Amino acid sequence: MPATTTRRAAAAVAALLVTPALALAADAGGTKNVMEPDLVNSVVTLIVFGALLAVLYKFAWGPILVGLKAREDAQYAAIEEAKKARDEAAAMRAQVQAELAKAADQVRAMLDEARNDASALRATEREAGVKEAAAERERAKREIEVAKDTALDEIYRTAVDLATSLSAKTLGRQISADDHRKLLDESLVELRQSARSA
Repeated sequence: MPATTTRRAAAAVAALLVTPALALAADAGGTKNVMEPDLVNSVVTLIVFGALLAVLYKFAWGPILVGLKAREDAQYAAIEEAKKARDEAAAMRAQVQAELAKAADQVRAMLDEARNDASALRATEREAGVKEAAAERERAKREIEVAKDTALDEIYRTAVDLATSLSAKTLGRQISADDHRKLLDESLVELRQSARSA
């Protein structure tokens, strides 16, 4: 539509511009100085210029101004949209950075927790090992004590038997079982007391 209006305006302007040329050609009878001021020519030129200005104002300047205004509005809209997109991108970048920082903090916390758990596990295992070793030592001590007591009892009995047998041979008579037990118990008590005091 604006192209048709522009063509019509151009045709009207061309027709107006050609009119003085036709009038000049009709007066071709004599030689006239074209540069010489002529009132009719000046009036016609002013009328043509005014008509051209009116036609351009009516048909060309309006669409041109509308087009320029639309272009200006589009540019302002594009600028505002770019600002909005930039602000959104900055907000998203800040959000992503915050999430990355939060994730890094969580990873750090998880690693710290894992280190603490590993330290606690090592300490627990160390304590368990120390307790097991202490328990094993105590068990070994008890077993050694039991074995020692058993061996000492056996040695005491053997010593008493030998002493009984030796004294029987020396005395030439047999000791009764009750006497034998009594002597054995007394000897064991004496041997234990002497072993503990040593």
